[in-house]
Amino acid sequence: MAHINITRSKKGVLQAKIQAYGKDPVTCKPKLFTRRVYNEDGLTEAKFKKYVEKVAIEFEETVKTEFQEGVTAARNRVLTFSELMKEWQKTVLNTQSISYYRRICEVDRRFTAYLTEQQLANRPISEITVRDVQLFLNGFTQKRTEKTDKAELIKPLPKQVSFRELAREGILTRVSSYSMNNCGAKIMLDKAKAICEFYSLDFDEYFRQEKIEKTYALETIKGYRRVLRALFNEAVRYEWITKNPVCGTKIVTGNNNSSLTPVSEKEVYSFKECREFIKALDDLPPEYIYRRVTTKFMLLTGVRTCELHGLKWSKFDFEKKIVRIDKNRMYAPEFGTYEKGTKSTTSERDIPLTDDLIAELRAYMEWFRLADADFDNKLDDYYFAVNIYREPEGTGSIGQWLKRFEQKNGFKKVTCHGLRHTYCSIMLARNVPVNTVSKYMGHADPTITLKVYAHFIPDTLDTALMILSELTADG
Repeated sequence: MAHINITRSKKGVLQAKIQAYGKDPVTCKPKLFTRRVYNEDGLTEAKFKKYVEKVAIEFEETVKTEFQEGVTAARNRVLTFSELMKEWQKTVLNTQSISYYRRICEVDRRFTAYLTEQQLANRPISEITVRDVQLFLNGFTQKRTEKTDKAELIKPLPKQVSFRELAREGILTRVSSYSMNNCGAKIMLDKAKAICEFYSLDFDEYFRQEKIEKTYALETIKGYRRVLRALFNEAVRYEWITKNPVCGTKIVTGNNNSSLTPVSEKEVYSFKECREFIKALDDLPPEYIYRRVTTKFMLLTGVRTCELHGLKWSKFDFEKKIVRIDKNRMYAPEFGTYEKGTKSTTSERDIPLTDDLIAELRAYMEWFRLADADFDNKLDDYYFAVNIYREPEGTGSIGQWLKRFEQKNGFKKVTCHGLRHTYCSIMLARNVPVNTVSKYMGHADPTITLKVYAHFIPDTLDTALMILSELTADG
């Protein structure tokens, strides 16, 4: 029921204010609507009151009608790219993998920024053309200078900065503060700003936001294109557009898959370097067994880092001398650490174990039993890669430790993934069949192995010529 308030103006003329509650057609939240009525025809007070009551009833009906029409219009309205993307992201989060969801969020951020530059961010998605999408994709085919989420220390922090105090305030951990007195040290951008705010420091005087010159792999650009194509297919499904503009675009970086470029010899250890690397691991003090065994395991099995972190003790079969790889354990800032299946169906595989490695693994199990006498009944509860407290290792910790280990012992920089490359390159260099190596690596096809590692296979020209010569030899 509308509320009516009849008053007189300063000149004594009758006037009324009508208030009716309804709903906002956009937000669907309660909203107060107001209408004013003036006695323009000079009616008596009684007749004016009846007239206002009639207007009030019509006003209430108008509020209801406009709400229904507004809701219908809002539902039929062609959404902007960002609006449709937000709807689609909710569906993807419930049905697809976290890694795919993260890729979608990245495309959303990048494409929205591009649309903002082109003044298309607030326009209906139907106004985005093939050329708009093409120019966006073209921007990734050349080197780009981008700001990162890290800051570099360009000047020593003043003495008033106390890392203990920052740790108490939860601004900085003690671990991340070890190198913060050295120029060139890097820290997360938000942490650097928090330090400056806490001590009233000028950010630009002490820090510089890190910039990197970045090139994008062809597969990355293709991934962006696939996400956009899927999103615009939603617009086609809603009949907002008749043709997907992404389907008319081309990626003009050539035909080669740049994600399958051959591995450089600088990225792997040679056979001799491997022996030296393993000896240095064996020389570690006994208390570092959790580092020694996991690092040696990566080198001697070729597992991916995420596979190492997803591996549990129940997956080992010492009788058959194999380990089953069927899980990944990964980290995403939005979700924390999570588990998922392997990268592909072929990545789920059995990898053979050497006798020496099995001996190391048995000793490693004894280390677990020291902390838990019931360890053998909890093999599916314990991860293989752990810290000194037998807790699951952080997904980046082993790589950081490996870097320090290599520097201390004078080895060249080979990453955890470089140990995987090393495993494959040495197997091929020792004439293990490509199909076998591809199977143990978890590659989808042996051609992938060849594209990346073929240059490690020994030249067999002399052998081939010798065989052919034997065909024509006398007797």
